[in-house]
Amino acid sequence: MTRLSWREPVWFARPAHRLPFIAALTAAAVGPRCVRAPRPYRGGFALRCTITPPGIGACTVTIVFGKGSPEVPRVFVDGPTDSPHRYVDGSLCMWYPYDPPERRWQRSDGPVVLLGHIAAHLIREHWWRRTGEWAGDEAAHRTQTPQQETR
Repeated sequence: MTRLSWREPVWFARPAHRLPFIAALTAAAVGPRCVRAPRPYRGGFALRCTITPPGIGACTVTIVFGKGSPEVPRVFVDGPTDSPHRYVDGSLCMWYPYDPPERRWQRSDGPVVLLGHIAAHLIREHWWRRTGEWAGDEAAHRTQTPQQETR
């Protein structure tokens, strides 16, 4: 018989951590609502809200924290998906997964900073669609998702 060692639950399993995240989004007036996490991220924490990046218009954003990588959000946005900075599943590639923490969003930054990353990424995508030029840092892309790369 194999004994499983106890592991601390993921951060979003506790309402005391999840509720301030939702409250900060509510204060930012983006109308967050909890939704069921997509199939590949079952058991995770997902919410949907609306942001309006300048010059783009309102976008519905779904932020998903999966059980396998609870500190790394997967972000899905409605609208055009053609972009050199999207993963195979359609989620945004907002930073290089192996960048040092100061170059990526961290949960301690809070959800409003995450919305800023999302808005900036959508503005870059919009610019790329119009000009063919990516406005910002770039890293080489693989066809895998970050979760596949870490296996």
